[in-house]
Amino acid sequence: MTPILVLASAAALCVLVMLWGVALLTSDQRVAASAVLAPGKTAKDDVFILDAIADRLGAPLAGPAMDMLAPWRVKIRKRIDAAGRPGGLTVEGYARRTAGYVVLFSVITLLLVLNGQSLGLVCLLGCFQNELVLYGKRVARQDDIQRSMPDFLDVLAVTVSAGLSFRMALARVAESMPGALADEFLVALRQMELGTPRREAFEDLRARNNSEAVNQFVTALLQAEELGAPLGTALIDIGNDMRRESAQWARRKAQRATPKITGITMGMTLPALMMVVLGALFFGSGVGTSGIFGG
Repeated sequence: MTPILVLASAAALCVLVMLWGVALLTSDQRVAASAVLAPGKTAKDDVFILDAIADRLGAPLAGPAMDMLAPWRVKIRKRIDAAGRPGGLTVEGYARRTAGYVVLFSVITLLLVLNGQSLGLVCLLGCFQNELVLYGKRVARQDDIQRSMPDFLDVLAVTVSAGLSFRMALARVAESMPGALADEFLVALRQMELGTPRREAFEDLRARNNSEAVNQFVTALLQAEELGAPLGTALIDIGNDMRRESAQWARRKAQRATPKITGITMGMTLPALMMVVLGALFFGSGVGTSGIFGG
């Protein structure tokens, strides 16, 4: 394999990674805006083009894909719920889209390998595109919940102290502060309206999210209910604890971001720096291209 082909393959890989990053960023914006969509517009109207292609390619394979994913169906549903069910995604839709990505990137890899480009095997990583995008949405949603919890609880405590019942106050605050956290509380409220006990609804809320803030809130709220503590006072105390936890979480997040930024910077600049150094050595040595290729 010639050096030119290696450089071309590396450049193509960098372009694919960049496109994938742009897709993740834009998809996060679409999911965040889905809570306040204009009337007449649905989340399915705004779909990433690769997802649409994968849905069409995987439609004939949806049945076999569902059978293959049957042992992990419960875990897949939990991951989809934690990501906020983007675009109305279901387990069936997940199986169909995953099958489509497998077909799409397998064909691309086969064409590259038949063309003599063994680095085309890297394209097989695209088969995990659906899971990677879902993971990115899940992490972004849980971070949003972690950031929103202190402010949400402060407003909820004030609303309860004003005399509203807990359920009415929770519905009022969720409607006035749209977001991932409000969506989760609205789901819990709908469960309670359908007859689910409050404890069970909040335990389901905790099970749907792996956020430490949600876990602490549900635990403290249920304990306060068992002990008969005043709800307004309990919410104020929980909100103060959440604000301290949120500050510590933000500091930990910032500390983890520094090595990631350094790694990305090194990964983007090191290849270019190596090319500059090798080019300087090549031109400084006085050796022509005929000496390298034996001409």
